[in-house]
Amino acid sequence: MWPLLIVLHELGHALPALLFTRAKVTVYLGSYDDSANSWRTQLGLLEIYAKRSFFWNVGRCVPSSQNMTTTQQIIMVLGGAVGAFAVAALGFCGALVFDLHGALKLFMFSLTLVAAAMLVGNLAPRERNGMANDGWLLKQLLANRMVQNTFAPELEQLIARSREVAIDLGYDYISTRHLFLADCLMPYRYSLANVFFPDPAAREAYYEQHRVGPANPAAGSLPLTQEFDQALRRAPAARRHGLSKQLYPCHVFLAATEVANSEFNRVAMDAATLPQTLLSHYRLFDELWKR
Repeated sequence: MWPLLIVLHELGHALPALLFTRAKVTVYLGSYDDSANSWRTQLGLLEIYAKRSFFWNVGRCVPSSQNMTTTQQIIMVLGGAVGAFAVAALGFCGALVFDLHGALKLFMFSLTLVAAAMLVGNLAPRERNGMANDGWLLKQLLANRMVQNTFAPELEQLIARSREVAIDLGYDYISTRHLFLADCLMPYRYSLANVFFPDPAAREAYYEQHRVGPANPAAGSLPLTQEFDQALRRAPAARRHGLSKQLYPCHVFLAATEVANSEFNRVAMDAATLPQTLLSHYRLFDELWKR
């Protein structure tokens, strides 16, 4: 019974995400994001990893696209528990209307009761072992509508460093590629240099490869490219991957992967896998769970 509700719950998240983003959505059954020792099923844009044990007690839905409005994200979050309860309740009503076998009526009644308990428990905001439930995410999404998004000190420092990088390389604007190059120079342990370059020499070679002229230390403020500005605007949506109240570098880079003509997307050999690469990297350092 519980594994069935887990399936209904995660599909309740996945279907709105597919409808709103028209992009790939990955569902994990039996784990939060572990595809090892799992059956894999691909249904169009829906990818499902199911642990090779039907005793699933957890699951997770991971849209590859961040391009959803706050309202759409709220609908996606509510779709899990509400969708599972709605399907169970409709099934029970159908069993009564068509006067199905008593055992089936009892099963559907029990399924509806458990789904109702799951609905109440799942929408009560809480977190456990660094994982937020739907109620906590819903609370965050509603709060985001009423409070101003604030930049964490790390993000402010990174943006300032990206300006220095652009000036040093001879540019008269700042793009997300400059943000990436700046991130690779930052001292924090979750720098993307660890993902894209095998050693400092390779990083330095890539840096010099993008030099277009001599440095201009006298340059004043530089404008952001349109794709950089769009990434900053979309960054708050990326917080749904964790518990952060402020915006960190990880949120801007995740948002940049969803911006058309993003300079940052060009640093990867395969832009399609870049969002998952970033998520895996930042989860190693608990960056998505910072407060």
